[in-house]
Parts: sequence; structure tokens; C-alpha cells
Amino acid sequence: RETTQQIKKLLSEEPEVRGAFDLILHNYGPDKNLASVHLELPDTMTVREVDRLTRKAEAKVFRETGVILTGVGVYSFNAGDDEAAKIQNNVRKIVMSHDWAVQFHGFYVDVEKKEMTFDVVMSFEIRPKEALEILYKDVKEAYPDFKIVIAPDVDVSTT
Repeated sequence: RETTQQIKKLLSEEPEVRGAFDLILHNYGPDKNLASVHLELPDTMTVREVDRLTRKAEAKVFRETGVILTGVGVYSFNAGDDEAAKIQNNVRKIVMSHDWAVQFHGFYVDVEKKEMTFDVVMSFEIRPKEALEILYKDVKEAYPDFKIVIAPDVDVSTT
């Protein structure tokens, strides 16, 4: 638990990183720790900027923890879009109104195309299929014209 907390903290110290999610650690014996993670970054970053950031983050995590980041996935977030921020806040309220919704992240909305995607970490108190049905219904009621993609997620890092 301490290692996952430390890695998430190190990654979140970077100014561009809004959050570190879906961290999975693998241990293959002494001094053989590998991990993968998703970082939430602004949609305005170029691939070159993302590459520089992930290489810097990989080196920092290895230097501080000895863990090798073997995979860094990216969630983009809407930067500088007031309408998108309002939609995100409203969807977050809808999702988090359920006791079994542990975390909401990876939200992105394309207002023009009327598409939104996000991840929801669910407790073990509900079957993912049942939770997704409830969430689709609730969010679709608020945004009937939008295509909605929800990725079920499990909190395996215990943080």
C-alpha cells in the first residue's frame, strides 16, 4: 500500500498530471517490481510533451521507489472548456450519488460530437453489469443526446 501511495504521489507532483489511476504493481522477486498506470493529462498536450513527461516520470519513480513503470496509459481531460467542466461536474454528482461508486476518473467529453467517456471504480457490493445499467440510465436521462461510454474499474491499489 505504501508503495502505491508513494508512486501516485510522485506522479501527481508533476504540474500537468491531474491524477494517477489504475496503478497495478507486479512483483517478480527481490528488486523486480514492475508497474503500469494511467495518467490524467490535459487534452492540449502534444505527443512530444507526453513522451517527455512519461520518460521523466518513469525515471523519477524508479529513482525513488525502484519500481519500473512498464506502461503509462493516458486519459485526457478537457482543458479550458467551461461547458465540458459543467458536464463533468454534473456527471460526477450523478455517479458518486451511488454508495457503491468508489471513484470517478478519466472523464472526457466532446461537446460537438455529443460523446462522453469515463471510468468508474465500483465496490464489490454490486455486480459491474448491474452498476453499468444503473449508470447508463442515470447519465442518459441527464444527457439523452450523448453517446456514453463507461469503463468499469476496480480499485486494486487500495488507495
